[in-house]
Amino acid sequence: MNTIPETERKTIEEIKRLSATQAVSMKINPDRKPGITDSKFGGVPYWDMNMEYPKTEDGSLLMLLAQINLDKLNGEGKNPGNKLPANGMLQFFIAMDDVYGMDFDYTEDDEGRLKQDSFRVVYHKTIDYNIAREEIAALGMPDSASEDTEESPIWGEYGIEFEVRETYIGMDDYRFEDYFRQAAKAAGWEIEEGTGYYNSFSEEGRDVLFDELEPSGHWLLGWPYFTQYDPREEEDEKAKYDVQLFQMDSDYGDGDDYVMWGDAGVANFFIREEDLAKEDFRDVLYYWDCC
Repeated sequence: MNTIPETERKTIEEIKRLSATQAVSMKINPDRKPGITDSKFGGVPYWDMNMEYPKTEDGSLLMLLAQINLDKLNGEGKNPGNKLPANGMLQFFIAMDDVYGMDFDYTEDDEGRLKQDSFRVVYHKTIDYNIAREEIAALGMPDSASEDTEESPIWGEYGIEFEVRETYIGMDDYRFEDYFRQAAKAAGWEIEEGTGYYNSFSEEGRDVLFDELEPSGHWLLGWPYFTQYDPREEEDEKAKYDVQLFQMDSDYGDGDDYVMWGDAGVANFFIREEDLAKEDFRDVLYYWDCC
């Protein structure tokens, strides 16, 4: 543990106490070959053949980014606070374009929801475990495991492992300064008005903040991580998307390159708490950034 001033250490521990929450950490398991109904990153998605497959307005089929088998997740007891649906399949799709389906204008539909054209979040209440992979693949969607797929942040089809872990607010979250000031006050640290955490902590203290708080990696729920900034702001309309639904980070190194968002970036999907409770995934904020 780095040696830092006692007020800084106490403040960090208080930030942890104030922001601690249980979330689902995900790790890629390259040795697990996922089936069509398994949780996975990339590959051919599970699909209900009675539904229209997600596509953009110009007719381009979307690519599966990730799918989560909630039947199995709940069966393993890995749904903290039962915030995610108790069953079914939750899927995330993106368009194969040079911005990975992100809408920089955050276009709204006629009902005030963020328009899901070049990306899609789909929830299947039930799963047909008898569906054949070949039947779904015949729809012709892009497959991240195919050598022909271009403009994809994910480079294969990977099984994933789940673990419920405690996570804490990161410094780039727009709410971090409020947590910092509240924690500093509890630690007896007087912070000048208008002075943020960066100019208050020592360089060593900032290193400890990053090492102990920054929530990088792949997550369901929990606090978000950004390489640049939080697209939500306190007085901004996007602040209503108060729950991180899914985070996929770049995942590479030691010759094992699985995911890359631009230049080592990260992607986030946010939803309103009330919509998640209603299992309504029609209004989701999708954002990614990179270094």
